[in-house]
Amino acid sequence: MFSASTVRSSGYSFLYGGLTLLLVAGATQAKETDTNSAGPAPVREQTLREGRDLFSRAWVPNDPRSHGGDGLGPVFNARSCLACHDQGGPGGAGPVERNIDVATVTGGRSQGYQFTYSFAIGFGTGQGTYRSVSNLSEPSRRGPEIDASVLATVHPGFRTSRSVVLHHFGTDPEYHSWRAAVPGPHGTALIRTTQRNPTPLFGTALLDSLPDEAIEAAAKRKFPDSTRVRGRVSRLRDGRIGRFGWKAQTATLAEFVLSAAATEVGLELPGRHQAADPRLPGVGAAGLDMNEAECDALVAYVRSLPEPAIRESFDADEAARVKAGEATFGSIGCAGCHLPRVGDVEGVYSDLLLHDMGLGLGDTGSYDVFVGPPAGGEEFAAGGRGRAAGATDREWRTPPLWGLRDSGPYLHDGRALTIDRAITLHGGQGAVSARRYAQLSSRRKQQLGAFLNSLCAPAAEDELPSQSQRP
Repeated sequence: MFSASTVRSSGYSFLYGGLTLLLVAGATQAKETDTNSAGPAPVREQTLREGRDLFSRAWVPNDPRSHGGDGLGPVFNARSCLACHDQGGPGGAGPVERNIDVATVTGGRSQGYQFTYSFAIGFGTGQGTYRSVSNLSEPSRRGPEIDASVLATVHPGFRTSRSVVLHHFGTDPEYHSWRAAVPGPHGTALIRTTQRNPTPLFGTALLDSLPDEAIEAAAKRKFPDSTRVRGRVSRLRDGRIGRFGWKAQTATLAEFVLSAAATEVGLELPGRHQAADPRLPGVGAAGLDMNEAECDALVAYVRSLPEPAIRESFDADEAARVKAGEATFGSIGCAGCHLPRVGDVEGVYSDLLLHDMGLGLGDTGSYDVFVGPPAGGEEFAAGGRGRAAGATDREWRTPPLWGLRDSGPYLHDGRALTIDRAITLHGGQGAVSARRYAQLSSRRKQQLGAFLNSLCAPAAEDELPSQSQRP
């Protein structure tokens, strides 16, 4: 067992939540340079403070901090990074009310497509319900073709992708009524919405620094007693390995952080456009909201977030339960995908690979964010650019389990309010382990729960203001 104040695999000592880093031998300290640069550089405390301020800043339209940009928006899902990443401390996961919506073209009603989606939480009761009925198969060749011109009037992002982010908010008062009309039938097309839950950012610098060979090695492992469990590396269109996001759709931490700033908060960044209002294509910010130095500071702060901790047991009995639960974790097959170690990173409990999780957890493979008119007049085609690369509908990156206790709700859309429910909903390559879990005695389930609940967020000593204190 490790104490909550020790970073287990990086060779560094962090003051959790604060800005002090004792740089020792290793390659995972916060840094301003790219992962593939010649070498990491120490980050000044002032840079981390500025990054922390940017992470927690609640942006407003025409924000005085911007550099000729328009501040918040014009469309956005939250006003700050912290608003979606605050569970277990700054940089943690987000609650289900911070889920983003993804609108997807699934086909015409006459083609037999069905989709209903409902999600409800009884706050205070700990109960939740999730129901879906869907047919996510490809459109029948005998059915009517989707009218691309109709789709473009619904949302111009459908010209180039079958799935686009449908932002929750817009700075224009009329945005909300427009948004409400997007889901549903439109001519021969049916547009459904699904959700993504914000992921925790603790320890992501370690994953960013992993060599590609470590992830490739995880994919080459052999499972003589479970040949159906076979993960695959997420290859992006440019050949790089994806390692961040629910679908492993992003290659580097810098890209992940800055894409979120541009597309979730609507900030105009160097070389990265803000999300655009679909009703006003071609209208964009006149200048930047964050400059290059500020982008570097924000990324450096996220890099400085320590990896999650293993909670110390209170007594010998609890330690025995945790140890027995860890053994059960391996014996029922969970460790086949949730590897305790990848490369030199200990305690991650993930292989960072894509796995088929079955139809019940199926969703769109990838999605785009509308940032303006497409180049060259490219039009939407069923099964088009949104499926051209990356994960399929049924594939998901194995989410790291470090910090699990403090990262609920669980699964990609937060449909599981408990760890028990998350396990039982595993399908596809996870179905065997889910079935073995269901057959465990109550005592062994409690032991497994003790182990999984020992994986918690890092202890914080210099916390940012609580949600109630933020503007």
